[in-house]
Amino acid sequence: MNPQFRPRAWLLASCPFCLKLRIALTELGIADRFEFIVFEKGDDAEAELRRKLEAAGIEPSYPAVEAAPGDWQTESDALIARYARQEGREPDDLPLLAYYLRGVFPKFIELYKEHLARESANA
Repeated sequence: MNPQFRPRAWLLASCPFCLKLRIALTELGIADRFEFIVFEKGDDAEAELRRKLEAAGIEPSYPAVEAAPGDWQTESDALIARYARQEGREPDDLPLLAYYLRGVFPKFIELYKEHLARESANA
């Protein structure tokens, strides 16, 4: 493993799943170990991420983390579980994450889906 490499977390700015991951990494006390690339739909960073994921044989999805060079993973729950385990914790033991998931997350998902539907209708 490259000791100079910092995991890269690619986060879509308006994505509730990306925020969920960032909350978990922060609550685990490991966010400072990551390089965060926050992007908007359709910008150059998103295009770069799509190319990288497709080259790795992965369907583009957000959030995405390159944990080590060429070691990609997507899906917020899987990523949270991975990093919680690495820290000897369980995702269910993260109170701020639980607050987000029980509080604003369901409404955020509802609004996010409505936004995506409007974007599709206008495309």
